[in-house]
Amino acid sequence: MAGSKGENDNYENDIELTVNVSRSVLQLIGIWPHREKKRESIAKEMSMKLLRIICHSLLCFILIPGLLNTFLKEKDPRRRLKAVGPMCNCSMAVLKYTIFLCSGKKLEDCVIRLEQDWKHVVTLKDRRTMLEKARIGRSIAILCVAFVFISGFSYRLIVPLTRGTVVNANNITIRPLAFACYFVFFDPQKSPAYEIVFTLQTIAGFVTYSVTSGACSLAALYVLHACGQLEILIRRLEELVEDSKTSIVSLDEKLAALVRHHINVSSFLKNIEEAMQHICLVEVVGCTLILCLLGYYIIMEWENNDSVAMLTYAILLLTFTFNIFIYCFIGDLLTDQATKVARTSCTLEWFHLPEKTARCLILIMAMSNRPIKITAGKFLDLSLNSFGSIVKTSVAYLNMLRTTSI
Repeated sequence: MAGSKGENDNYENDIELTVNVSRSVLQLIGIWPHREKKRESIAKEMSMKLLRIICHSLLCFILIPGLLNTFLKEKDPRRRLKAVGPMCNCSMAVLKYTIFLCSGKKLEDCVIRLEQDWKHVVTLKDRRTMLEKARIGRSIAILCVAFVFISGFSYRLIVPLTRGTVVNANNITIRPLAFACYFVFFDPQKSPAYEIVFTLQTIAGFVTYSVTSGACSLAALYVLHACGQLEILIRRLEELVEDSKTSIVSLDEKLAALVRHHINVSSFLKNIEEAMQHICLVEVVGCTLILCLLGYYIIMEWENNDSVAMLTYAILLLTFTFNIFIYCFIGDLLTDQATKVARTSCTLEWFHLPEKTARCLILIMAMSNRPIKITAGKFLDLSLNSFGSIVKTSVAYLNMLRTTSI
């Protein structure tokens, strides 16, 4: 598998396996954080900027009229509350899209580092470890994209269309829209405005779901790759002691390679934390609120005997729970893998090593014992305990909401 210069001959296929799901989703909305090194044409640069402007405009097309309807036009408290959930989801998409654009350089550095790791794999064991983690990350990404798009389009298409048209008390026919909206300068119920608004809301939904699923799949991609590198680091630590009977020159070379690998992994993890912490913060805060609201919507639809809407909200509840679980799961996975590195470095049979080499392990132990975590804006460490706290908080808010809305 290795080339003459110590490179992985299959690295292009391996990279494609690792990134193709996340890249396919994020490229559609112009925020895949890596471009080819060859000079891009001016037309391509302009088309990318135009795509980003269109995506931002579509998100604002939902958010601004929705906020105007919620806080200016809608007077019924229950209907107003029902409009808050979609506005929260759209606000999260706008924030995450903006963060992607602002953190493009750090996110791109992570992709470049990932590609270099694949290119310079030289042992079959290391490649198998990385492939195993890549397949797990790919599976998570596929599940995330499937959950988000199926539940999202069920809400935007199936629920409005099954409700059909409604005639209000003033004998005015109200045709269904995925999002209640208020346009100051025209009536979205009149043709062709209705058809245009319905279509644009559906396309904007595609952008929203691409941002949501793309962020989750990219976080899984980065963290699972980092876990693979940490597992390789553990193996190299163990092999260092096992090979202690070799020449001191060879042992020093292996120790130097191990230290370089450890520094590269630490740098990669630092970039992941800096690039993803704000996206994770938006996800944690937004999902806590949305889970609470979705629980309330399910109760409302139960009272209204609307089984289609209730099923759709249940699917959405499952999707948002799955998304926040994935963030917490990969954070916990990374912490566990880093803990294994620290434990391995401290329990090595260092006394089999030459004295000079054994002393060098002290710095490796010190670096390994520094906690490696993915945080939500440095406010909350992402772990399975955090997931439990988020769910408990959402249920507590739901109980407060039910009490105050009776």
